[in-house]
Amino acid sequence: MEELYKSLLTGPELLAEQFVSQMFELAGQDGTVLIFTDGRGKVSANHASRAAFLHDDPDRLTSICHQIDDGDDPCVCKVEGGCVVGTQLATENSHCGYFLIFLPGYTTQTVYANMDLIELTLSQAQWICQLIEKNNQLHHMQLHHLSKSSRVLS
Repeated sequence: MEELYKSLLTGPELLAEQFVSQMFELAGQDGTVLIFTDGRGKVSANHASRAAFLHDDPDRLTSICHQIDDGDDPCVCKVEGGCVVGTQLATENSHCGYFLIFLPGYTTQTVYANMDLIELTLSQAQWICQLIEKNNQLHHMQLHHLSKSSRVLS
């Protein structure tokens, strides 16, 4: 039973799915363009049509993720129509993927002028990811406790 609970509530796939759901909901319909990739090629974007580089140059996203892996975190890249700022999302237990914000119309100078605010936003995304993981761990512990004390499962 322990393994069943663990498989349901842990792992980077579930964490990534929950993170994307939360972040995209926060951004709203006409909000900021948020992009998440799990590093294996699966990409989610709340407004993919507003980030042309995702369609016109799909290798660019892979290149940005490699830059982040090489220590350029947060990574600032000029792309078609604006700039992308990205960071790696990781928790104590897993590498979740990469979180990017597409800033339409921004130049690299504009990004660097606003870097304090952008880094704060990226840090909040990291905290959301960590809180989701902690919440999943709590649920796992509760289910584990219930299974140990359940008369039905004993």
